[in-house]
Amino acid sequence: MILHSLKLTGTGAVVPLSATKLLAKFVQVVTGANSANVLIGGNEVTSSVGFTIPANFAGQMLPPIAELSEYYDLSAINAYIASGDVLYLLYGG
Repeated sequence: MILHSLKLTGTGAVVPLSATKLLAKFVQVVTGANSANVLIGGNEVTSSVGFTIPANFAGQMLPPIAELSEYYDLSAINAYIASGDVLYLLYGG
């Protein structure tokens, strides 16, 4: 499996983890030395709603998918990242 990484810098808006369809068997997200928590999820994410990933190098891993025909689509996972804060992604598949 090849590992890939991304660094997303916040603009204070909700954005997808990828601007284009990007499939992965696992996804790990880690915050940087942020001033605010990062919120992730589906279409429900706003600046106050979503699964919370605490600021300052906390992380969360979405469970690996073993089923051959199923993937996470990073363009369908949204994140709210405060302006200037960062979210690091590690994914593979």
